[in-house]
Parts: sequence; structure tokens; C-alpha cells
Amino acid sequence: MASALRRYAYAQARVRARLARLLAPAQIETLAAVADSGALERELAALGWDDPDAVVLGAWADAYAWLEGPPQRVIARERARFELENLKLLLRAVERAWPYAEVAPLLLPVGALGPGPAAEDVAAAPSLAEAVARLDREPFGELLRRHLAPAGTAGATLRFRLEAAAERAVWEAIAAAVDALDPADRRAVSRLLATRLDVANLLRALRLRVQHRLAPEEVIAYAIRGGSFGPEARAVLAHEPVESWSARFAATPYGRALADLERPWRTEQALARIVVREAQRTLNGPPFSIGVVLAWLVLLESQADDVRRVLEGRRLRRDEAWIRAGLIGRAVA
Repeated sequence: MASALRRYAYAQARVRARLARLLAPAQIETLAAVADSGALERELAALGWDDPDAVVLGAWADAYAWLEGPPQRVIARERARFELENLKLLLRAVERAWPYAEVAPLLLPVGALGPGPAAEDVAAAPSLAEAVARLDREPFGELLRRHLAPAGTAGATLRFRLEAAAERAVWEAIAAAVDALDPADRRAVSRLLATRLDVANLLRALRLRVQHRLAPEEVIAYAIRGGSFGPEARAVLAHEPVESWSARFAATPYGRALADLERPWRTEQALARIVVREAQRTLNGPPFSIGVVLAWLVLLESQADDVRRVLEGRRLRRDEAWIRAGLIGRAVA
């Protein structure tokens, strides 16, 4: 305990201070009712939420600075998820021939594929194969060049296979970094990580089966190793009709969330709420551990999604009911 106290005393104090600055569900509901876009943006700026991406990236950078050793390496692996989002955007840009000028404002300012010459070079590639050839060896170049030949050479299915391979590598690297923690830290964060891995696998399997119609053996091959799903559960996701998933996973936390697969956005929302509940549980666990830090960051990302929903609703001139229906935090407060 003394070692954990020394390791996490500063991070614990900073996280508790930041938790007090999270928006309460009632505040987000109030923001959803603001009818004027300009007034909404001013309200968010006053609350420090005018740029949700900057809030999230800044929090992860702070967490990285607060820690050292194996816990810091977990944060580094987690931050690779944002580099992955840049990779996905650039691969889509190549596939659809989007001009880099339209893509650059959407890139996150993180890693080698953030806005800059390297990203522009990848986006200008004439094909997905050439885009992969232009990637730096790390974090994705070597991986995707190995994957390119078996995946094929063109089309949306190739792009999705490349994305799936990169996403699997990122999540498995996070799991490996957690495995390298000391036993107390592993216990503090294991359930939260398992829940996030399960949700990632469920959503991937749904896309692979419904949108891309991949063969069962491919669905299994692209599954992320880790979480609570063993070979039997992965076989269900690969082989059985998606309509049966709710019943097959009824004994898990995910059964009810899988009951409305005809509306994928509702499924994604329900699964996100499960992650938030698990983060809240982890936050109330051992105080001096990486679990508290990661739980806060997961909750912050969820709140950023809610803020984006409010902003999107106002930009699209949606009514308050539409905005409220998509909020994650209001259902788990």
C-alpha cells in the first residue's frame, strides 16, 4: 500500500480535482435545451468544453505526465487509439479521393499522422496499397504491410480489413501493457478493460457480419484477444444469426443491449452505457491505483461524446428530444 500511495498520490489528487469539474447530467440536459448555436458555444466555452477533442487529448497527456513506469506505458498504449482514428480517416480519404484540405481539419493533433506533411503524403496516395506503403514502420506501417497481401488490394472491404487489423493491434497492446502491471494495479483495472474489450469485439463482429458480410473464419480472425469472451462466445459472434445474440448473451451484462440490433446506433449507445457504469464502479474501487485514473479518463471520453451530441444536434437543427435520446450519461447517472 505504501508503494501504491507513493506512486499514485499526486495522480489521485489531480483526478479527484478533475472529477469535480465533470459536468453533471443535469448540466448536459440544460445544454441540450439551449436553442441558439452561438449561445450554446458560449456556454460550453465558459465550462471549458468548447473543444471536446482538446479536452480529451489534454487529459490523456496530463495522465501520462503524472505517472511513470508500467502505468505510464498503459497510458501511452491507450493514447494510440487516437492515432488509430487518424489512420482510419486517412484510409477513408484515399479510398474516396477526398482532398487533403478537407481531411486535415478533422485529424487529431497526435502522433505522426496528425495534421502535417506525413499525413498529407498518405492522403495523396493513389491507392490503399500505396497509402500503406507510405506509412512509417511504427505504429502501423509494418503491421499493415504484412496484412496487405492476404487482405486484397482494393475496395471498401480492404479498407475495413486494414482498419480492423490496426484496431486489433492497438487494443491487444493495451491489454499487454495492463498485463505488465503489478498484481494490485491489474486487479483494479481488469474488469473495466475486459468490459471495453468485450464492447469493442461486439461492435466489430456486428460490422463484420452485417455491413461487410465477412466469412465466419474471418470474423474470428479479426476478434480482439482478451476480455471475457472465450472461444465459445467468439464462435457465437462468428457463426450464429445476430438476432440470436441477445438470448445467447442473456447471462452477461450485454444481453439487453443486443436486443435492438435493427437500430445499430441504439446498440452502440447501450453498450457505451455499460462501459460508463463499469468505469463508475472502478472509480469507487482501490483509491491509489491506475484504475482510478483510467476510470476518470473513460468517463471524460463519454462526456465528450455527449457534448459532441449536443453540438451536432444544434448544428443540424435537431430538436431537444433528438439530442436527449442520444445522450449516454443521462441514463447512467
